[in-house]
Amino acid sequence: MRLLIAVYVLSIISISPLPLLPPPTTSPLYNYFILYISPALAYIIATWGIDNLEEKLVKRGLFGLDIGKRGTKREKYKVPEALGVVTGISHVVVLSLTTYLCRTSTPPTLPVLLSSLTSILFMLFLGFTDDVLEWGWTAKLVLPTVSSIPLVAVYDGSTSVVAPRFLHSLFWTPPHQSLTSLSTFLANLGMTVYPGSRVGLIDVSWVYGVYMSLLSIFTSNCINIYAGINGLEVGQSVVISCCILLHNAHEISAGVSSTQQHWFSVMVLLPFLTGSLALLRKNWYPASCFVGDTYCYSAGVVFAVVGIHGHFSKTLLLFFIPQVLNFLLSLPQLLKVVPCPRHRLPRYNKSTGLMEPSEYALPGGGKGTNLTLINAWLKVGGPKGEERLTFELLVLQVAMSAVGMCIRYKGIGRGLIFEDEEL
Repeated sequence: MRLLIAVYVLSIISISPLPLLPPPTTSPLYNYFILYISPALAYIIATWGIDNLEEKLVKRGLFGLDIGKRGTKREKYKVPEALGVVTGISHVVVLSLTTYLCRTSTPPTLPVLLSSLTSILFMLFLGFTDDVLEWGWTAKLVLPTVSSIPLVAVYDGSTSVVAPRFLHSLFWTPPHQSLTSLSTFLANLGMTVYPGSRVGLIDVSWVYGVYMSLLSIFTSNCINIYAGINGLEVGQSVVISCCILLHNAHEISAGVSSTQQHWFSVMVLLPFLTGSLALLRKNWYPASCFVGDTYCYSAGVVFAVVGIHGHFSKTLLLFFIPQVLNFLLSLPQLLKVVPCPRHRLPRYNKSTGLMEPSEYALPGGGKGTNLTLINAWLKVGGPKGEERLTFELLVLQVAMSAVGMCIRYKGIGRGLIFEDEEL
């Protein structure tokens, strides 16, 4: 319980600067609703919904057994599944109320908010049906692509990227920065490589739309494959939300040109964060509910929404370093290069009461450790209790996000990888 309280304290610290920032609009009601009413309402709805839906889901047969509790008295305890649908609904309800307040806002955020709602609802539906029907990987890749279309369609931000210094010679020839044949080829594909660009600016045009769709696919699936122990799915989402809100607060206080877009991110993330905290209370070790794929997919698309419409889709990935590492580590099993069992979560050792790395059987005999960041952490740090393991992985998430913040703000990577300009 003390570790759960620490997560709550982190969340409070991350949102504490928001009321001190310049208000997003001249409407006191709108500002008060975004900062106070919407997050409180999301928490209340989520708490009420979870408490009232748990037994109903079990009666309908939508429950699971905690594999990490094998050999304990909780081994056969029926844990209600897919409770992430409650936080998803609470989030959608609050955002729907927000659309009414946004109908006369300047600059117009209503089309952006409606496209966001469409994508979130689509992924909420995908997640819940996956919990019931167990979709294959084809559907899990194709359907998030479809859900990203409304986001890409109304995106009105920059489509330019900054090329790393070590790639400049591919696009520009010194000393006068004239264009290379590769730059001409890219121009024929509809992209623009700016001649004489000291910082290496390239307008990738439609390719940026493809990137945003791929980002949506990644964020929707990366939480789902970095999971399996009590509290990790919701906990990592809470940490990522807190880091994004701190990024938003910094940008708003700096008075950047995209201030309104960062306020949009705050408007979407605050009710998501509080709804997630309500769910984390029940999903923390020992979990009395499972969040299901419903939560993982809806959380992922929420991050894609704020990254794309908040105009920081490149910065967003800096808060997903553990998820990127887990994805890269998992690739051999995901691509079936090595055997991939249905469940890759750590195994519970009944004699010690600790979690240990799980293994898969090799075709010729012998065993190998399942390729996930969770198992790698246990391999390096040794067996741990499940609650302790979750907390350490969340601390890792915070530490890696801090590294991401340093890359973004403190100049790490600038001058070495990029020119001394904003990433």
